[in-house]
Formats: sequence, structure tokens, C-alpha cells
Amino acid sequence: MRIARMLPMTLLAAFALPVTAGELTTSIGMDYSSGDYGTDSTSETWYVPVVGKYESGPLALKLTIPYLRITDPAVGPEGEPLPGGCRETESGLGDIVGSAGYALLDGSQEHGVLLDVIAKVKLPTADEDKCLGTGETDYSLQFDAAKSFGAVTGFGTLGWKKFGDPSDRNFRNPVFASLGLATKLAPATTIGAVYDWREKVTSNGDEISEVALFASQKLDEAWKLQLYAVKGFSDASPDWGGGLVVSRAY
Repeated sequence: MRIARMLPMTLLAAFALPVTAGELTTSIGMDYSSGDYGTDSTSETWYVPVVGKYESGPLALKLTIPYLRITDPAVGPEGEPLPGGCRETESGLGDIVGSAGYALLDGSQEHGVLLDVIAKVKLPTADEDKCLGTGETDYSLQFDAAKSFGAVTGFGTLGWKKFGDPSDRNFRNPVFASLGLATKLAPATTIGAVYDWREKVTSNGDEISEVALFASQKLDEAWKLQLYAVKGFSDASPDWGGGLVVSRAY
């Protein structure tokens, strides 16, 4: 789940001061993944998202506009099966994703738990004829939680996704989850690991199963760099992947 590879909002909040006045953050990322996805050929994907996020108090709004380049298209950025019959390499605008999150718990209570609820919508802006998307609108609802245990922070996600069905497909609406740990090596440096899982989307498909290692470095008061590497363990996940995200707060 490519979107899930970027650090969850709750994890970032666990290592930051609360946002009271409105704060805007922009990010650009570069994600590469490679895998055969149960086929006889290897599919390579470049995913380059431009992200804008606005936070004010407990509310967070985010918009992701991605560029996508896929060799031998097999699955989309969210692990959904793509239609076949396309050229060896396709590229263009990916599906735009918008989300709204609300902090139900901000960690200030005695138990110290952070809990966010997040609703997302994926708009079908990718060209279905170029195998860059399904051509359908998807919706999801998830809960992100985080809690510090001394020097280590545990975090997790539990959610449900409603896939739009292309004319020749009948996608299931899967439950997805993640579980991870993170720790600070220095005041500005965080490292960690996260396991991502999702139910299969089609009756003959596979569950998503993958592990990511990540590092986040705060460069100064405005700039932040995140790096990650991914290893997949199923035909719905890439064999391997990695990427980086550069963010600036205003």
C-alpha cells in the first residue's frame, strides 16, 4: 500500500508539538517498486506525489496529486488489479486522493494515546485506457492510533475500503491494517518499522503483506526528509521498493 508507506499522521504527531493555529505543509515524494505480482513478467512503478496538507487544531485536510509511470502494468498504487492490454510502459497523471482527518485523542490525556479518524476519497483521474487506474472512485475510512512507551512509540491503523467496480470486475471491499514501532535516535532523527496488511480485493487474488523500514530527519524548523525501504511477501505486494519524501512546513 504505497500511500501507507509514508509515515502515519498520528506517528508524526507523536513526535511534534500540537498544531493550534493553521499550518500548511507541502511535500513531494518519489516511490519506486518492482514485482511480478504472480505473473510471468516484472512490473516496475514510479509514483511521484505532490501533497498539500493543512492542519488547524484537531482537523487535518490533505490533497495528493501524483504522477505515475508503470512498466508492464499489473497493479495500481493501492495494490488494486489493473486492466491488461496496455503498452509496455505507460505514464501520466495518477488518481488524485483527498482526505480529512480529525484527532479524537491528542495524547494529552493520562493514558497518552493519540487517535485519529480519517476519511479518504480517490478520484478516477488516472487514464484507465493506459492502465494507470481503474477509472472508478474509491472511498475509505480508517483509525490511526499511537502511544509512547518510554523511548519507543507504537502505532497502528485499522480501516475499510470501498472499491469502485470497473465494468468487467467485481472488487471486494477489504479491511486493511498496519502495526509498527518507532524510536528517536536524536532529537531530530526517528527510525522505525511497520507491517502493512490488507484483505484480497478479488476472489483469486492475494492479500497485501509487506514490511517497511523508515527514517525521518528534521533538517530545520521547516524542512523534513523521510526515507523508506519495502519488502513484499505476497503476489499483491511488490518484491521490493523504496522511496523518499521531502516536506516543508509554512
